[in-house]
Order: sequence, then C-alpha cells, then structure tokens
Amino acid sequence: MNSRIITTIPVFNGEEFILQTLQSLAAQTRRPDRVVVLDNCSTDRTEAIVKGFEPLRCEWSRNPTNLGVFGNFNRCLDFAEEADYLHILHADDLIEPEFYQVMTALLEDCSGLALGWCLDERIDEQNRRLSLSGKPDGKVDTIAKDDFLKRKAEISNQAFAATLLKTSRRPAPCRFPMDMPILGDAVFWARFGQHCDKLVHIHRLLAKYRWHGTNSTHVAAPSLQALVLDEWRTMELNEALRGSAPGFVRWFKLKGLLAVRSGIKAKRFRQMGNLDYSRQIVQAIRPISGPLPWFLGQVLVETRDLAIYTIGRRPRHPKNVYG
Repeated sequence: MNSRIITTIPVFNGEEFILQTLQSLAAQTRRPDRVVVLDNCSTDRTEAIVKGFEPLRCEWSRNPTNLGVFGNFNRCLDFAEEADYLHILHADDLIEPEFYQVMTALLEDCSGLALGWCLDERIDEQNRRLSLSGKPDGKVDTIAKDDFLKRKAEISNQAFAATLLKTSRRPAPCRFPMDMPILGDAVFWARFGQHCDKLVHIHRLLAKYRWHGTNSTHVAAPSLQALVLDEWRTMELNEALRGSAPGFVRWFKLKGLLAVRSGIKAKRFRQMGNLDYSRQIVQAIRPISGPLPWFLGQVLVETRDLAIYTIGRRPRHPKNVYG
C-alpha cells in the first residue's frame, strides 16, 4: 500500500500522553494517509486509547517482544518504501496543525531522498513551555551536505517530532544504531542526511518535544557510556562522514563542545545531590577533552547558567540533566 504520508508512532506504555499526540494528528490541515502505532509490548491502556480514538483511523501493530527503543524506531523505517514522506512521531510529542502542509511543501521539489526539520518547543508534563530550540523568525535554510554533517558532529538539536523524512518510496539507506541508547538518533540523522539530495531547516515552531521524568533519555542517563562517552563517539562518527581528516582547530572545537555538554550534566547531577556520579562524569570526559578545553568549557557552563536561568529566569525541568 503506497501513501503520500505515513506517520509512525513507536510507543511503550504511552497512555499518559498518546491521546494528545493523536489529537495533534487529527488537527492537521494536511492529514497523514496512514497512522501506524508500533507498540513495544505495552502493559497499560495504550491499546485501548488508540483503538478507541475516533477522529482518525489508526493501525495497531504490536511487537512480539520488546525490541528496545531504537529497535522499535527501526520498525518505523520498514514503512519507508510505502510512502513519499515518513514521520516518526513519539507518543508523548505534538505537532502543530500546519506541520505536514508546510514541511512537505519544502521538500516537494526533490525527487530523491530529503530531510526537513523545524524548530521545536520543549514542554513539560502540563504542556508548559520550558524552552525553544531557536529563534522562530520563519527563515528557511537549505543546507549544504557538508554543513549538515558538521552540525551533526556537533550534535546540534533536531527533534524527532520536528523531522520529516522524504523517502520517495525507497528503502531507508541506513538504520538506527542499536548500541547507542541516547545518541542513536544523532548518528542516524547524519547517516540519512549523507544520502539526501535536499536538506532544509525552517525556523518555525511546528513541533513540541515533551520532557518528563520517564523520557528514554532520562532512563538511560545512569550509564556513563550512554550519557557522555557516546557523545564523543557520535562526534567522531559524524565528523568522519565529512570525508576528510579534521585539523587541530576543528578537533579543539569538538572537544570544547564535549566539555560543555558533559560539564552541564556533571553540574546537574551535583545539583541533585549525586556527587559521586558527577565526579565520574568529570573523570570520564576530562582525559578525552584535555585540560584546556575542559576548563574553558566549565567557564562557559557557569556563564550560560547565570545568563539563562538566573538572570533570564528560564524554567528548567528538575530531572533534565541535558540543559
């Protein structure tokens, strides 16, 4: 069955938010042709909510066993050949009514593989705004492939809900890695983008990413490998896709970014009273970044926190160790 737009919703025990997600799909000015919910062996009321949702017909597919987060995302990619556009929408995220109308228009002139993403608004359990991923000035950037890969090596923001893949009824050229429980998407975006004929970023708030205490990123956080060491691995993998060896200045920048990202996490765990884990993060990353990038990174962390959270008074989710 071929469709213009297929929305896949990977879910595990999503009863708390999936109704809102489905409602955001039903409100689209250009609705998806198929909505496929891929259930990863939920034990709550997710199935009843999906099957009882009348405004939009949803297909229900339950995995025989729990495939893990990225294993279920790979099931979503199985629909690539059946659609012009494929969307992986998490069961706790939302999209604005014009998402598909706007995003497909940006990619319509491309006959091959393409990728587009918009800005996202981060919200909490009560739909309260936490932050924005950028300035919503409506600007549309068509990005050169090397610039895109450069951004992905720097682990630039790109939310699932905000991203639309144009597969043009072709199989996905890559899969989500199964050994990176937090950063697998950052690697996938880069690998998929490497095969794209068009890459577009629109500065409009058309998606909402929900932060809550049971996010898969928070659940996986206690693993040093998943939380911080995989960040350096992601930087190395994505940088290698650019096809040339980086010079000293480029490596110094990446190590500085690693120091900042890890320094934020170390500080957040310290603020939550987990001093031992905070020290473990520092001990794991400082030898990789080197002393100077680490020092400069921590100066930036403190300056950033002062500007954003103290002076700017931006709200922050108490369990968010990433920002």
